[in-house]
Amino acid sequence: MSSTRYLLSRQHACSNLQRFTGVHAASKSRHSTLYSDTLPAMIPVLLLGSAVFLGLQLLQLKLSHEKFMDESMDRVQALEAEIDALQQKRSTMSESAVANDSPDRKGSARWMWW
Repeated sequence: MSSTRYLLSRQHACSNLQRFTGVHAASKSRHSTLYSDTLPAMIPVLLLGSAVFLGLQLLQLKLSHEKFMDESMDRVQALEAEIDALQQKRSTMSESAVANDSPDRKGSARWMWW
């Protein structure tokens, strides 16, 4: 009986020790081991992947904006050239109209009334 008491007290002491230290010899499942080993190692990979993704997204946004600005500047320059051409055409037409209309009207008006 004394040997049984000794074994029971030893088992009780071991179970108390395992409970306080958190060390369980065969109680860890495969899943918990997998997750406890894999997840902490995946955190730096996740952070690095996120940083690379956000960097590439920012680069794409910057290049898209730059392309839009180049196309807009080309369009503005084309419109400015069209405006200049129309203004020159209008000024030459008005100068030729003023030059042609002034002497004819005065001359024809003089002959009709005089």
